[in-house]
Formats: sequence, structure tokens, C-alpha cells
Amino acid sequence: MPHPLIPGALPRIPALLLAALLAACGDDKSDSNGSDRHAHDHDHDPVETLGRLATYDSDASAVKIINLDDGSLLGEFPLTGVAPSLYASPGLRYAVVIQRNDNLVSFIDGGLYQEDHGDHLHDYAESPVLMGLTLSGVRPTHYSPTDDYAVVFHDGGNGSVSSVDVISDSAIAAGALEGSLTLENAMHGVAKRIGDKLFVSYRDPSITDTTLPAEVERYQWNGSGYDFEERYSVQCPLLHGAGHSERHLVFGCGDGVLVVNLADSTFAASKLGNPDGLAEGARIGTVLGHHAWNQVVGIAGTQLFTIEPDAAEPYQALTLPGAAVRLSQGFVPTTGLFWVMADDGALHLFDPAANWNRVAAITVTGAIGASDPRPVVTASGADARLFVLLPASDEVVEVDLQTRSVAQTRALGFNATTLAWLGIPGEHDH
Repeated sequence: MPHPLIPGALPRIPALLLAALLAACGDDKSDSNGSDRHAHDHDHDPVETLGRLATYDSDASAVKIINLDDGSLLGEFPLTGVAPSLYASPGLRYAVVIQRNDNLVSFIDGGLYQEDHGDHLHDYAESPVLMGLTLSGVRPTHYSPTDDYAVVFHDGGNGSVSSVDVISDSAIAAGALEGSLTLENAMHGVAKRIGDKLFVSYRDPSITDTTLPAEVERYQWNGSGYDFEERYSVQCPLLHGAGHSERHLVFGCGDGVLVVNLADSTFAASKLGNPDGLAEGARIGTVLGHHAWNQVVGIAGTQLFTIEPDAAEPYQALTLPGAAVRLSQGFVPTTGLFWVMADDGALHLFDPAANWNRVAAITVTGAIGASDPRPVVTASGADARLFVLLPASDEVVEVDLQTRSVAQTRALGFNATTLAWLGIPGEHDH
């Protein structure tokens, strides 16, 4: 199969950035494609930058890397096949380009990264480059990052079984995988690697009325592969979605949530029923977590619930004002705030440290109708900022979460459909 990322025009690097690169410092090094990426002296000034955005230009059918400091285009990588989903790698250096219907996952080095030189950490700012590593499992669907690792779950189908690929930034740089696992049959599943454990959904072959799994298995990393440890007896019918906190891994089920106790040496599992007040016919199908909090957030249609399995009342509803309806949501990596993009055009901020109270609403656009294209939100991994893509106007709104205001709005000049922040992770302040 020809590679779907075909190098097009050479990346356009701003003159100031190019000069900085030529004057930068360090040893001669080669990247995983065998080309010399940088030749530096021994000055080690940190890179001061807002980061970069990976986005997809649907008219040009290309992934573009945008410099957030001046809005310039640093790299353009044409695609063949369907429009991708874009994510950041666990260390935020690489764009993970998932083309589900083309059975393909590719990687683009965003060019911002940090190396440990023993006595100091050295920042680099270079031009983006297409990596040689690709994944070719059947129907890559769920992408699940956890700390240093991320898992791509390939659903399989049409005679192919599901499979799991585990990646890290260091593995992508080396053109390799951290590990992989081939399952027994096809399913619309999910997996999480936490430490040296891999938790993977399991669908019994007797289930024929759905492709959703109903159980969870645990594997142990042995240095070269994954050894099976346990299939939990606790059932999770219609399993979909998984997220974790420092203490718990939570899977969404058709009748509640399955909870794995990460603080227990046996990684015991238990079950919570659905929360009171859940809409008829709804179920928790997405779970999001942040390492700083004991709670995770479960999403059930338009409803949101915090889940703290150890609490006497494990569920707490998160509500939006008036008739506002959530469109998307996530945690801010650097602060732990939880944001909800709603159809009233505002980003609503909830503070877990303040009993999950809603502490701000920042308007980024007008009201969003049911047939309007939805905004896409990505969070900076370096500071307290969100970037909101408005597909209807081809703009990106930068939101400063410290001042809780719109910092600026950038016109892209092309029809973008998705967004991911890339850069050097910053200090986390909770």
C-alpha cells in the first residue's frame, strides 16, 4: 500500500525561526528517518513558545502544522484517503494521524521537544517532519493516552480480529511500538496501559447482537510482550469508554460503570449502578480522568457526572446554566480544570478543587445550532490555554484561562476540521 502522507511543498519556516535553528546549540544528531535534524553549539536557552497546532485542511486534503507564535505555516503534509482524526502523542511531540476507514495511523513530528542532557533539560524547535512509522491494524478507532503511553485500539471486522498497539514518544522516534496484542475476535473496544499493566476489553464469541464487549482483561508487560493475568468476573455489558484517576480505572457500561482499584495490589474490580437522575435510555459511554483528582467524569448523552467510587455518594451531576447543552469536554492538563464547550457558544469551566463548582463561562462564539459545524477544542500542554477551532468561520480562538478571557482570534485562511496542540509539556499546577 502506498503511504498516504506524500511529502508536498517544503515546510515554510519563518526567517526568525530559521535563524534561531541555525544558531541553536547541541550535538549533531540523526532522526529516525536517518536525516540530520540539528547541529548545535552549547548554549541552552529554553524555547519560549505557545506551541504548535496540527490541523487538517479539508480543501487541500493536508495536515498542516501552524506556529502559534506568529501564525505561520511550518509544514504541510498531503493525505490520500479519508479525512483524519488528529491527536497528540503522550509526550505531545507528535501528531497522531488516524484514518479509520483507510486502516492507517501515521505520525508527524511537530518539531518542539525536550531532551534530558543529564545536568539539564534541552529544548528544541525544529521544522515538522513525517515519521517513518505507520500502523496498519484494521479500523483504528479509540485512541487512549495515559501518562507516558497511548493505546490505539483497532476494532477489526470483515474477517479481521481486533488488535492493540501501544506507543510512546520514544518508540515513535525509534520507528517502533512499545508493544502490541492481537485479540480473539473483532469488537468496538478500548484499552488502557497504566504503568506496566494493560487493561483490554473482551467480547465473548457468544455475543452476536452487538460488537460492544462486556468484560475486561488485565495483562502484565514482561519486557517484550504482554502476559495474560486475569479476566474480571464483574460484567460490563455494552462496554464503551474508559478513563482513570490516580486511584481508579473506570469503564462505561450499559448498566453503570466497572471500577478497577489501581491502588489495590490485586487490582480488584467492582461495579457501580447507574446514577440517580440518569435520563431514560441513557448510559455512560465516555469517561475522562486527570491524575490530580480522585474523581473521573462520565458522559451520558447531554448529562455529565463526576464519579468517585470510594465515596458514599459516588455520583455528582455537573450542570450547565439555562438550556445550554454540552458539545464536547475535557480536562486542562496543566491546571486540572474541567471545561465544557456548550451550544450557547461558551466554554464553561468547572474547578474540581472547589467541589466541582462552575467557576467561569467564556464566550468564544455565538449560539451553535443543531446543524452548525461544532467547534473543536484542544488544550495547551505547556500553560493554561485552550484553543477553539470555529469551522464555520475558519478561525482559532485562543482562550487564556488565567484571565478567563479570549486572548486573540486567528484567521486560518483555509477550511479546517480538526485540531491538536503539540509542544513541550510545561509544569503542572494544581
